Amino acid sequence: MKCQSIDLVWITVKDFKKALKFYTEVAGLKVAQANEEWGWAELEGHAGKGMRLGIAQHRPDQKEGVQPGQNGVVTLTVDNIDQARQDLAKQGAKLVGDVLEVPGHVKMQTVQDNDGNTFQIVEDISGG
Repeated sequence: MKCQSIDLVWITVKDFKKALKFYTEVAGLKVAQANEEWGWAELEGHAGKGMRLGIAQHRPDQKEGVQPGQNGVVTLTVDNIDQARQDLAKQGAKLVGDVLEVPGHVKMQTVQDNDGNTFQIVEDISGG
């Protein structure tokens, strides 16, 4: 697998609206994009530089295994998620659940390393 960049770290929260308010009004970040239906937002500094912080509404029905307050999840951007999945599986990484797709935006696969640390591989399918 060849990682193209690290652009995002995300956290899981119990209350999406409350967390969004905290990170904008208390931590001073600005919303780069948000989708309340998906329970997802990406925040950045006001200069628009550096990585983004993602905020994800906790969904007990999803298998990613990340609980609110547990950790930040690093996303590794790849060119081809199918090839990256194969490469990771061959090397002994644990693929958690199925590839999730946000239509027109990204494909995502949750992965665990040998110590059980969670990260995601992400393929941009937005065409941008």
